[in-house]
Parts: sequence; structure tokens; C-alpha cells
Amino acid sequence: MLALAATFGTQAQTAPPPGAGGMQQQQQPDMQTMRLDLMALQLDLTDQQRTKVKSILDDQDQRRQSVMQKYRKRMKSATDSSARQAMQSKMQSEMQSMQEQTQSRLAEVLDEGQMKSYDTLYGQQSPPSQRGNRQQQQKQGDRVKQSLNQLGAQFDLSDQQLTNLRPIIEQQMQQMQKLRKQMKQAGKDKQKRQQVMKKARQMQQKTQKKLGSVLTDAQMQRMQKIQKKQQQIQRARQRMRRQRMQQMRKQMKKRKQQQGGGQQGGGQ
Repeated sequence: MLALAATFGTQAQTAPPPGAGGMQQQQQPDMQTMRLDLMALQLDLTDQQRTKVKSILDDQDQRRQSVMQKYRKRMKSATDSSARQAMQSKMQSEMQSMQEQTQSRLAEVLDEGQMKSYDTLYGQQSPPSQRGNRQQQQKQGDRVKQSLNQLGAQFDLSDQQLTNLRPIIEQQMQQMQKLRKQMKQAGKDKQKRQQVMKKARQMQQKTQKKLGSVLTDAQMQRMQKIQKKQQQIQRARQRMRRQRMQQMRKQMKKRKQQQGGGQQGGGQ
């Protein structure tokens, strides 16, 4: 419910686990800072915790790069595919062990609630096929009931409040589904997309008023505080995605320049 009430159009995509393994280019310092900013928002880190977490993740990144460089060299010199696959498996095993060590060190810095949130947000992700199955199951399940259960536990709602909230949630979910379809149909048409965004903002304003008629002032203030934090997290994710896209464009441009230089050199 809170996620639906957040700014429309920002998808709740989980950032890659801090320090997680993978054949990736070393991240720029500004990207590392953005990752830490996002993690600080999500886990409500204190300044002291942030400093300690940064040290842990910086150390993890350095060790990860060392392992990747070691196996890159070995895989390049491998004579057959079976040998390369074996090295790939060993590298993944080392990365997994490293991630577990990082989580153990983080557990010494984070409190129990923060560590639980970390495991939920940054736990080892399952393959895309399994994630797709879970998403399909969620669509088929009673999402309204799930939202009500979450709201009831989070805001200590009475049975009457939950009953009054059900039609509000159902209506918003239906409207959000229609808006997503309209946004998809709009494609790259800027004017149409702006029209859909306007409808979404109007819908959210109406929903807020309806919620205000059911929740107490204290509950509404708490919900608005959580929504504001969610929007901050979403904006941080957007900045990270834009930064990744810029880095990818630079890398592609660099590769094209290198390929062009190689072709010119070969033609001489």
C-alpha cells in the first residue's frame, strides 16, 4: 500500500548487494558513495554505523577486485572450456565466501532489525526464472489481504480501520493497474506520459484524503513520514541507474574507439 502510494513510475528495484560478486568493472567512487547513501536510507544508519559500513564495503570491493583479476588471467590462459568453467566455479565460490564474511562483519555493526532488513534487501538473489515465478504467484495471491496485514501490523490498526481500508486499497490497486497499462501504451510519447503522470498524482491526492478519514492523525503522520523516506530511496535508486547508464555509454564509446583504432591499424 505504501509502495503504491509513493511516486508513480519509480519501480522498486533492489540494488545489487553491496560487495556482491560478479564479473563487473570496478565502480567509480561516486557510485560507491551513492550505494552507501542508499543503504544508509534503507537501514537508518547512524553516522558511526555509516563510517564502519563504508570501511567494510571498501575492503570487500578491494578483495573482490583482486579475486576477479586473478581468475581473469587464469581463464584467459585456459586451453579448453571445461577448464574455464572450473575456474569460473572456483571464483564464484570465493565470491560467496567473501560475501558471507562481509555479512558477518556487518552483523557486528548493525542491530538485529537492521540486519534483518539487510538480509531482505540484499540477500542472495535467486535466478530470474524463480523471481518471475514468485512475481506470478504474488499476482495470483490476495495482494489486498497482504497489504492489509502489513498495514495492520505496522500501524496497529483496529479491525474497523482494516475493514474501512479494504475498498480504498482495492480501488487504488485497480487504478494503478490501469495507469501502468496507459503508461506502457504511451510509449515514448512525452505528452501522453505526462497526462498519465497527472492522473497518477490526482489519484494519490484522493487516496490520501480517503486514508485521512480512516487513520488517526498520528497514524497519518507516521505513514507520510514512511512515504517520504520511500521516495528518497526511490530517487537514490534512480540516480544510481542514471549513473550506471552513463558508465555503460562511456564504456561502449571507448570500445568503439578502440575497435576503430584497431581496424585502422590493421589496414595500414
